[in-house]
Amino acid sequence: MTISVNNVRVYLLSEAFRSFYFTVPIYLAFLQERLSISQISILVGWSFLVQLVMELPTGALADLLGKRITIILSYILDTIFFVGYSFITSFPMFLLIATIGGLAESLRSGASEAMVYDSLKEDGKEHNFAKVGAKQGVLFQIGLIIATLLGGFIYEFNIHLPYILAGLAQAASGLSTLFYREPKVDTVTFTVRNYLRQIKLGAKEAFKSREHRLMSLYYIAVGAISWLVMTYYVDYLLIDLGFDHNVRGIISAGTRTLNILIISKILVNEKILDRKRTLIFFPILLVLSLTPGLWLQGWWGVPFIAGAMMSSTARWILLGKYTNQVFDSKYRATAISTLSMAIGAIYVVFTLLSGPVMENFGGSRTIFTLLGIISLLTIPPLAYKLIKIDK
Repeated sequence: MTISVNNVRVYLLSEAFRSFYFTVPIYLAFLQERLSISQISILVGWSFLVQLVMELPTGALADLLGKRITIILSYILDTIFFVGYSFITSFPMFLLIATIGGLAESLRSGASEAMVYDSLKEDGKEHNFAKVGAKQGVLFQIGLIIATLLGGFIYEFNIHLPYILAGLAQAASGLSTLFYREPKVDTVTFTVRNYLRQIKLGAKEAFKSREHRLMSLYYIAVGAISWLVMTYYVDYLLIDLGFDHNVRGIISAGTRTLNILIISKILVNEKILDRKRTLIFFPILLVLSLTPGLWLQGWWGVPFIAGAMMSSTARWILLGKYTNQVFDSKYRATAISTLSMAIGAIYVVFTLLSGPVMENFGGSRTIFTLLGIISLLTIPPLAYKLIKIDK
């Protein structure tokens, strides 16, 4: 069996196991029983900050130990993270376990994809990389939908079990990655100098012309707002709207499924959403979904939550395509990485500051409306200027 066939199979299997995050519909409720809103916001921001800061040293570690060992180590830490999370109660211990989780993400970040790409390149099949990514995306979403649907019911049975099962899923992923074979081809040699050079080249490519600057700022604005909503504030809003664990899981799984079907079967058609319409689509979707946050009650809030979640999924599938087209192929990856770092920095700052706001000014509903106003003030002007350039 060739190295590319072997490693692609291992990659897809490990990603399928990894997707079983049974904690998705219950993790905020779990934390709210143990921490204040401000402490939860600090915890979420801290975990993401650790991941950003550790990208540099973990990249060096991958060069020293190899991508295979680094990936295996990430799953060991992820297993410790999930299983340990279910039994701790103090804020300092949560910060410690969040550090482990952030470190696990940074170890795996980019390493799995690099393993697949280098394996394909060794066999002269790197052109199949996008197809492998598409298969991974489908498998991951299916697993995530199943886990989200079941997580609330499992939590009702035992509050520790969703975390334990998620930890076992990560352990299964780690066991599967034992069958990786380290490729001889290494497309990326990691050094501090190369890392800093990558950031410099990425920033230069992302902002080298007026069109580049506008598209980069547009992508950062849409990406930061939609990622904040998808990964944090949607779960808070579902709790504030009064839904229990089981119903939250059903709503999250249902909206994920509906969004994927709408995007993959309808919106990807360029006759429906070409570049101009895509640029108009995101500000309309975000403003309409987020701004009414203060007035949402019960089931009336679900369509708005579905719209907010769609913005995040569509960012990867629809907006990513047009953003990639702007950048030169030689520096495309570095430019996108630079934009992702900017999104990550905004994520950390906003989550850290939002805790006191939610505690004192209306909870997640206020954050939704605030993000809707920010969307209105930032994204439409950028869209208008980009559309003018296209004319």
